[in-house]
Amino acid sequence: MKTSDKNKPDTPAVHIPPPVIVAVFLIAGLACDYFLKNSFDATLDWLVYVGYGLCVAGLGLVLWCAFLYRKAKTSILPHTADSNMIETGPFGMSRNPIYVSMLLMFIGICLIADAPTALLFAVPAYLALRYYVIAREEAYLTSRFGDEYTSYQSRVRRWF
Repeated sequence: MKTSDKNKPDTPAVHIPPPVIVAVFLIAGLACDYFLKNSFDATLDWLVYVGYGLCVAGLGLVLWCAFLYRKAKTSILPHTADSNMIETGPFGMSRNPIYVSMLLMFIGICLIADAPTALLFAVPAYLALRYYVIAREEAYLTSRFGDEYTSYQSRVRRWF
């Protein structure tokens, strides 16, 4: 954030990395499924293939985003300052494609692991991303880039 206060860092103040947040909820959900012995209906074997598809799509999306960050010479890490805005590729359709990819992989892993209870943990993972991470990032980006970011917000949806 552009500020005259030299004690304030130029970052969105996201202290817990988003992949860690998502992983904690995923592990908690998988543990619940393990102990509760829940599973999808046996006739839904095809869900495993959907799960693999979601994981591949999520991985592809995050790799595409990483490429765009590198090309724009800005950091992908949420605890570091941004030097440039990215509005192309998946960022032209979603302001948070990396978080979309994390949730796609979360759901995919739950389907592959035959863990229906773990799917419920996608909701608090989403809420943590939305209200802890994204809220801070949006405030930071508005402060950092001003009207450029506000205009981007008006053109591109938060999720998809």
